[in-house]
Amino acid sequence: MKVCPQCGFVDVSQWRQNRWRTHVEFEFLSYFQEEKPDLARQLIEGKSVVMDEYYAYRLQPKGPIVERIWVKIYKTGGKRAFHIPSEHFNHKKDPFQSRLLEAKNE
Repeated sequence: MKVCPQCGFVDVSQWRQNRWRTHVEFEFLSYFQEEKPDLARQLIEGKSVVMDEYYAYRLQPKGPIVERIWVKIYKTGGKRAFHIPSEHFNHKKDPFQSRLLEAKNE
C-alpha cells in the first residue's frame, strides 16, 4: 500500500508499473470496478479517458486492463501521455532520443 506523506492519500497495491512506458500503471478492470465503480462504468460505456483528482484512467484496447497516469502529466500531454517510453539505458542505441544540445538547436 502506498500513502502520500503530504496529503495522506492511500493507494491500493493492485496497481503495477508498466515497464515500457514511464509513469503508466495498470490493473485488472475487475479490481478497478471495486475501487472506483463510477469511473469504471464510464470507461465500459465507451468514454476514452476519465479523471479523478489524482489520475487519468483509460481502458486498454487489448483486454480488461485499466491504465492510469498522473493527471498533471495527462493534462500536459493529452492521450499521448499514456505512450511516453521509458528512457533507454544506452542513448546511442535509441534513435528516438537525442542529446540535450541537439534538442535545444532544433
